Amino acid sequence: MIIRSCAAGKIDAVLLPTKGAAQISPLVIKASVGTLFKMPIIKTSNLKKTLESFKKEGAELYTLSSHASKSYKEQDYSSKTIFVLGNESEGVSKEVEALCNENIAIPMQRGVESLNVAVTASLLAFL
Repeated sequence: MIIRSCAAGKIDAVLLPTKGAAQISPLVIKASVGTLFKMPIIKTSNLKKTLESFKKEGAELYTLSSHASKSYKEQDYSSKTIFVLGNESEGVSKEVEALCNENIAIPMQRGVESLNVAVTASLLAFL
């Protein structure tokens, strides 16, 4: 779902860690309805170092956090923006979060604490 939303939206590439994330498999290809082949997938064995490299090249890094005070809609994004999405139970690691320029939030109603990561990616893909 994440890959399909990113391909349909305004995302240029997906950065995929080789550890701690679902990997490309026949099931993922099927679920993406072939959109996996319509955009670059960048695989990395060291997410922190890869993000540091992008940041040195002028990229701005944002992580999503339910504790952030700024809404994702209030931010102005540059053409070199990277959204770092963590897993749904633990979020983003502290060392990766420390690299990010800012934490942003998706405002929630009725006491809902978080969204599925695929839904979050979909919202960001169409900013």
